[in-house]
Amino acid sequence: MRSKSWNRNVVSIGLSSGFLEPLESTSIHLIQVAISKLVGFFPDCGFATADVDEYNRQMRFEFESVRDFIILHYHLTEREDTPFWQHCRTMSVPERLTRKMALYRSRGRIVRDNNELFSEVAWLQVLHGQGLRAQGYHPLVEKMDEAELVSFLGHVRDVIAKCVDVMPEHATYIREHCAASRA
Repeated sequence: MRSKSWNRNVVSIGLSSGFLEPLESTSIHLIQVAISKLVGFFPDCGFATADVDEYNRQMRFEFESVRDFIILHYHLTEREDTPFWQHCRTMSVPERLTRKMALYRSRGRIVRDNNELFSEVAWLQVLHGQGLRAQGYHPLVEKMDEAELVSFLGHVRDVIAKCVDVMPEHATYIREHCAASRA
């Protein structure tokens, strides 16, 4: 990523501003965000340093939040069969990602910063899916009556089951929606 996406009278957008490996397809998002932010910060006739600096700060945040999400996939891997995977498991990670993992590990908390691209559900899928487990839960759960908690979780289970019931099987979906056209 460029240290300054907007430098004097040049604004880099898309691959000219940076690239993150394609584990998560984020290039189009980063282009759209860059254009949207540029429209919001674009001056009338001059280039105010405060506007340029804030644009660069916000674009750095966008790139770094995507970077952290991608690093999480590699860092929490269980693979250790090659030096590459061994490095991924033991590498140091950015401080913000370290905080996110610690919050999740302590009580299952997922904090989404400044409307970042990936939702709490996406973070949960990677954190839990890659084997990180919360060691506790929010203390407010203790204030719930056990019957109320069982009822709530039963409702969640029922909603998921109803969704699954109306979804086609994977092979059916592929056949109906993704089949190659015959020319």
